[in-house]
Amino acid sequence: MYKRNIRNRLLIFFLVVTFLPITTLGVSANLIYTKIVENKVNQHTDQMINQIEVNIDNYIKSVENILMYMSNSEDIKSFLNESEVKIESNESEILEDRIRRNLEIYTNINSEIFSILIANNYDKYISNELDKKTRDVLTKEIWYMESINESEKIHFFSKPIGRNLKSYKNYSAEDVITISKAVVDRNNNKAIGVVMADINLKKFDEIIRDNYIGEKGFFYILDDNNNIVYSPVNPIVYRINSNNFDNDKDSFIKSINNEIFKIRYTTSNITGWKSIGVFSLEDISKDISLMERFTLVIAVATLFLAVFFSLLFTNSIVTPIKELKTLMKGVESGDLDLKFEEYKYKNEFGELGHSFNHMVSEIKKLINMVYNEQRSKRKAEIETLQAQIKPHFLYNTLDTIAWMAEDYNAKDIINLVGALTRMFRIGLNKGRELINLKDEIEHINSYLIIQKYRYEDKLNYELEFDKDILKDLILKLITQPIVENAIYHGIKEKRGKGKILIKFNRIFDDIVITVEDNGAGISEEKLQNINSMLETSNSFCIDSESGSGYGISNVNTRIKLTYGQEYGLKYYSIIGVGTKVEIRLPFENNYKG
Repeated sequence: MYKRNIRNRLLIFFLVVTFLPITTLGVSANLIYTKIVENKVNQHTDQMINQIEVNIDNYIKSVENILMYMSNSEDIKSFLNESEVKIESNESEILEDRIRRNLEIYTNINSEIFSILIANNYDKYISNELDKKTRDVLTKEIWYMESINESEKIHFFSKPIGRNLKSYKNYSAEDVITISKAVVDRNNNKAIGVVMADINLKKFDEIIRDNYIGEKGFFYILDDNNNIVYSPVNPIVYRINSNNFDNDKDSFIKSINNEIFKIRYTTSNITGWKSIGVFSLEDISKDISLMERFTLVIAVATLFLAVFFSLLFTNSIVTPIKELKTLMKGVESGDLDLKFEEYKYKNEFGELGHSFNHMVSEIKKLINMVYNEQRSKRKAEIETLQAQIKPHFLYNTLDTIAWMAEDYNAKDIINLVGALTRMFRIGLNKGRELINLKDEIEHINSYLIIQKYRYEDKLNYELEFDKDILKDLILKLITQPIVENAIYHGIKEKRGKGKILIKFNRIFDDIVITVEDNGAGISEEKLQNINSMLETSNSFCIDSESGSGYGISNVNTRIKLTYGQEYGLKYYSIIGVGTKVEIRLPFENNYKG
């Protein structure tokens, strides 16, 4: 896994982090939505079923109230008891006319009531719309007998086919339901007859038709014997087995014509009828499928956006890292001129790039410094070696000259050659880099003796030193170039006599060698230039012809390389007054040469 590059790892991480919530949310949302839709449909169906049941019950109650009111009518009671009480024929006709007018009033006010019939136990009846088909007695009709037997209840008969009754309005039994109620004489609590009404089924259609559940859903009504009271024109109704309603459940699922339907119902406490709602699960699944497609589209679009922004974000992280990686490989190959474009990134990558640039810059400076230091050191070593080789050859030659001068008793030549010999002997120093301070003083004294023979009275010099530092080891040949420079650029350029004062002192933990002359001096601008270049260890040339400036720079560089940057040379000068050079070295050092 860790062999994958960071871009792919980041991309995979972001995609996983994005895909998992989207998938989880999509699946869970779909399940939840499916459950919610199903529950909503069930609740909606139950609400409509309950409302249908309430509306039907209220209507039935209103019809029942009409029948109850009629059963309590004195005229109707008189008519039902007519066979027992002798009434004149004209009075009987008047009573029946009055009853018929009342029945007509009821049916006119309640248009959904097709007809009302009143019959007694003696097969005498009266109606505004109904008449017997045959001479058979009505008291043997089922609607009459059940009403008499259970006189306290109201009775319902759906589609009363086979009755011995016909209608003047020319409606069939398929178009009505019959409601009947026994009339009880409260004096003896005996049923003396029955009031019966035919109700137009269109009233139930008015109650139900504005309610629907889905494209294929519908409502219908069964009576307490599971006979159809009302149903819309729908072939599915007759494929639902009525036995499925004879259980304690309020719903069940039925497969009809390879389609799944859910049936929910309630049973009225008043009529005993079942108000039934039927809806297709396919209708629900359409909404769910639409939601699934919508969810899928949203998920795919979100995933594409996630991929796009993941790539964008990943590239924003990986691009600067790749740039840094490429630059680091270049630096590793030795190209220290490479630079990260930090201005392009105003964030942590910009800071990292800035640090990278600073690091490369410092490495470059350090390499250059080490290179320059090593180059200067090697050059100084070569020059020192050359200085050792030359004195070695000259030393042998001068010894020969001294022997020959002795043969001729030429004491000046002997002194001059002796001074030169000592000077070269100390310079050679058996190839060692360090000499004690006593030898350094002797070396500079021998050099000044030689220069004294050359300049005679124009040059005077004086040496001062602390005796307790004579055994301290220092770099060899560091005083002579300074004295040489004082003679050639100070005393030589001065009119009249010149003097050089050389001091070797200990000041705290340092040895300070000063070379002071009363020569021509150095201008202020040139003095600043000299000290500036001495501080940075840069080579400079005071006199390109004599090369003495190079010798001073060599001395300064050797001191700094050996002892550190805080040591070395410093010039002080005033035009026309003279120049003083200060050489600062450590009193005790661990340098082993």
